[in-house]
Amino acid sequence: MVDATKLTEKITFQRQDVDTKEWQDVATVYASITGLKNSEYWLNYIGGNADETLIVSVRYKKVLAELIPQTSQIVHGSVVYDIISPPDDVLFKHVEIKFRVRRQIS
Repeated sequence: MVDATKLTEKITFQRQDVDTKEWQDVATVYASITGLKNSEYWLNYIGGNADETLIVSVRYKKVLAELIPQTSQIVHGSVVYDIISPPDDVLFKHVEIKFRVRRQIS
């Protein structure tokens, strides 16, 4: 079960329209946003990557579970993150979905 007290960040999921290439809002939800664990952090940054990679957890919604990484993004305030992994329906219980997202820093 998702701990509602940890869903403190308001984010908007967007999908790119195939024809117009414009971003369209899919859903605005509350999320938990965390950084990578120590070992994942060092593996990601040891090569000098100029990316910020985070894990975003939200309550399960069918429309979010159907997002495709190459054509989806998350907007958090004024920051845009590319979704870089398929949606992870945690334990296949349709309760929580996790996304790995990335923002190019340089």
